[in-house]
Amino acid sequence: MTEQQHAPVQTTRSRAVPAFVLIALAAMAATGFLYVSAGQSGKKGENAACAQTQQTAARIAALAKGEVAAMTIAKDPQPMPDIVFNGPDGQPRTLADFKGKTVLLNLWATWCVPCRQEMPALDRLQKQAGSDTFEVVAVNVDTARLDRPKAFLDEIGVKSLAYYADPKADVLVELKQSGKLVGLPTTLLIDPSGCQIGLMTGPAAWDSADGQALVASVAGTTP
Repeated sequence: MTEQQHAPVQTTRSRAVPAFVLIALAAMAATGFLYVSAGQSGKKGENAACAQTQQTAARIAALAKGEVAAMTIAKDPQPMPDIVFNGPDGQPRTLADFKGKTVLLNLWATWCVPCRQEMPALDRLQKQAGSDTFEVVAVNVDTARLDRPKAFLDEIGVKSLAYYADPKADVLVELKQSGKLVGLPTTLLIDPSGCQIGLMTGPAAWDSADGQALVASVAGTTP
């Protein structure tokens, strides 16, 4: 048989795909399909969980003005990660513990000058609006000299805020990774279903008429 007669056979062999390769490609395709499907399903689940929040966000967007104009109201609200921090008794707490309440989550530190400046306003807001349906949850994230935060709060006369703290600053890392934090202070407005409805970086006069009206519109109360 001539070389020319062998050529088609050689070409056919070079184009053949081994069975194990086909099996691997099929497995990869199936895995990819499952990954995409799971991702889409998760996204749909998040949207469904925050469907009511989206309506609330649209309703209150015009109230982010004046003293709280820097708050960005979410167009596509998503569930907050269930961050962990210490409660007033030193025991672990999570955002899930506040389900059913509108929460103004504030992250602060004693080395942050704007944080120190806005703390009295947060304390007054809690005094004025704190209830079974609303709470200011101010979480201190100092990681050294842990006696300083309480001493500072006592020094400025904070009476209404419960003391929450995360001495390991894990909350900062988690919120930074999720794109919710770029600096301090950071304040998040969270609705009773646990969905983020607003985000602000920087201080604000939270006890102002603007701040109270924004909070009340989410909590369903009268400022």
